Amino acid sequence: MSKRPTPKKRREKSRGRRQHSVYVQKRIRKLTNRMNSPYGSPVEARSKAKKALKGITRIKA
Repeated sequence: MSKRPTPKKRREKSRGRRQHSVYVQKRIRKLTNRMNSPYGSPVEARSKAKKALKGITRIKA
């Protein structure tokens, strides 16, 4: 007799909106857990000017 397969986490299969909401729920939970983790490194604050400079790829002379 063969072994029974391990039970997987329940996941919505057919109903589209419900499936998406479950996916979003998991993503939000994962991100909040990561944010509240004591092992996470502090993030460097970015200003609009720095962000704009990062977007510039070439300078015309």
